[in-house]
Amino acid sequence: MESLTAAGPRRERNKRQTRFDLAKAAFELARRHGLGAVRVPQIAEAVGVSTRTFNNYFSSREQAIAWLAGRRAAAVGDALRDRPDGEPLDRALTAAALTQYRPAAQDGLPAGWLRDFRDLVAREPALHGAYLTAMADAERDLATAIAERVPDGGQLFSQVVASMVFGVERAGVRYWSEHRDGTLVDAVRQALAVGLAGIGGVR
Repeated sequence: MESLTAAGPRRERNKRQTRFDLAKAAFELARRHGLGAVRVPQIAEAVGVSTRTFNNYFSSREQAIAWLAGRRAAAVGDALRDRPDGEPLDRALTAAALTQYRPAAQDGLPAGWLRDFRDLVAREPALHGAYLTAMADAERDLATAIAERVPDGGQLFSQVVASMVFGVERAGVRYWSEHRDGTLVDAVRQALAVGLAGIGGVR
């Protein structure tokens, strides 16, 4: 018989997988057919669960789709926590922010999903609110990670820097999409170098 201690972690893993599968199915269906053509029962059916199960994880199809981007962005805070102690903050934040551009396969997503996601958000105004909410959650988590790393900086410092990181990253993406100058990662790295220059070698 499986022990209670083993059952708990496995149950949590299953929940995380179900959430991911629902979000991915919602994204794929919306990408193929358009958001307006997708209903929650279709998403649930694609994963083999009930509509009630979907509602246990997400309040809407928009929230499910936006969760994928929020999940990836939230990894920036975790990546910052993993950076070496004593590393200058600008370097640590740059390395953490660039984790968003690791191969999609590492997250169980198809190649090119981020481009397709951004295209979907651009043409589906109904997604904008959910996307902004997901990114705000990721920004708050990054601010918390910055405060943990630089406790003397204060909450305002942490919140400003977190907002700057995500804003600068978006500016780098916009620049690259308009000019295609070098690689996307290089454009984001250069944008971060400009935006984070003001915090210098804060540790």
